[in-house]
Amino acid sequence: MRKRWVLAVAIGMIAGTPVQAAEPWVGRWAIDPATCVGFGGSTPATASLVVTDTSLWWFAGHCRIGKMYKLGHAAYIQARCGGEGSGDVPVSLVPSGADRMRVSWNRAKPEELRRCK
Repeated sequence: MRKRWVLAVAIGMIAGTPVQAAEPWVGRWAIDPATCVGFGGSTPATASLVVTDTSLWWFAGHCRIGKMYKLGHAAYIQARCGGEGSGDVPVSLVPSGADRMRVSWNRAKPEELRRCK
């Protein structure tokens, strides 16, 4: 009987734990909706940006998220990249509403992206 009670309490604690929503910048983004498919492209205008909780894929290649701090909904990231843009790259992701985000990659002029559908 005691085992059932402990099990019921444990299940209740797990079920009562709130599920965290994904960060607002996680997803696939592009300047032009036509570039939402695939990973191709060699510029911000011709490639989609794919953001996960741990990595970034864009025209510059694949990067792991190293250090990150958040300010409101914005994320300021030190990305660790391989390939052509190897090394640490500063990236800022500033969402605007549910379907737009301003991205600054390696201190370049910010680009306005839309969430891919």
